[in-house]
Amino acid sequence: MPVPRTKTALRAMLGSQGLSPRKLRGQHFLVDGNLVDAIVRDAAVGPEDCVLEVGTGTGILTDALADRAGRVVTCDVDRRLQEMTRGLRDWPETVRFIVADVLAGKHRLNPEVLDAWREGAAAGLRLRVISNLPYSVATPLLANLLWEGVEMHDAVVLVQKEAAERFTASPGTKEYGPMSIAVSLLAEARILRPVGKQVFWPAPRVLSALFRLEVQRPLQAAEWKRAGLPELLQTAFQHRRKVLRKSVDPDRLERAGIDPGSRPEDLAPEAWLRLLTVAET
Repeated sequence: MPVPRTKTALRAMLGSQGLSPRKLRGQHFLVDGNLVDAIVRDAAVGPEDCVLEVGTGTGILTDALADRAGRVVTCDVDRRLQEMTRGLRDWPETVRFIVADVLAGKHRLNPEVLDAWREGAAAGLRLRVISNLPYSVATPLLANLLWEGVEMHDAVVLVQKEAAERFTASPGTKEYGPMSIAVSLLAEARILRPVGKQVFWPAPRVLSALFRLEVQRPLQAAEWKRAGLPELLQTAFQHRRKVLRKSVDPDRLERAGIDPGSRPEDLAPEAWLRLLTVAET
C-alpha cells in the first residue's frame, strides 16, 4: 500500500487498520501532496541534511524527506500509527523511526530523540527540523531548541498561524511575549506561506502557516539561559499589562536604563539583555 497523499486514500488506509485520528493527541494529518512537495522545495532539502521530523503521522512528509535527505529521524508518540506507516514502503536505511515524545517535559527535550538526531552532525550532516508539528508541541519544542543552544541549521515547520505570529511579533503588539524575544535574540525567522484548513484531515479549527527559524546564537543562548533570562521573561509576562516595577526591582530597572512604569510588552529584546546584565553585576 503506497503512502497516502489524499484524504480518500488516508481514510481508506486508516479504516483498514481500525485506526482513526485521535483528538487528544492533536492529530491533523496532511492530505495534500502538493503542499508536501512545496514544503520540501521551500526547505531545499538535500543529501547534506539530517532531518528531525516530529510527528511521523501517516508518513506523507516522511516519504518525501526520505527520498531527498541524507538522514531522517522521525518520532511519534502513537505506536500503532507509526507501525502502520513503517509498513507502507521499503524505507531506506537512512530513515530511523522512534516511538517517543520529542519532549521529556515542558522544559526538556527527549535525550533519546536528540541523541539520534545529533548522530547526523557527527557524520558531517547539518541538523534541521522539518515537520508538521502538533499544535501543542510547537512552542515548547522550538523554545527548548533555542534555549538549550542546540547547534542546528534551521527549522521549517507547519504551526498554528497564531503561534507563527507570536514567534515573529514586535514590541508593543498583543502577540509579543517571551517567545518573540527569544526568537529575536537567537534566530532569524519568517513566515514562508499561509496554510488553509483544507490540507488537513480532520480539518483543524484554526489556520496554519509554514514557518522558518534559522538559529544564530547557540552559544549565547546557553549562556543567557544559565543567567536566568527565560525565567525573567516568564515572570515579567505573567502579568503583561502591569507595569514592570510590580514584578522587577525598580532599582534594577533604573540601573538598566528602563522606566519602571513600562510594561513588559513595550520593552525591546535588547532591553531585556541589559536587565539581565544588571542582575549579574
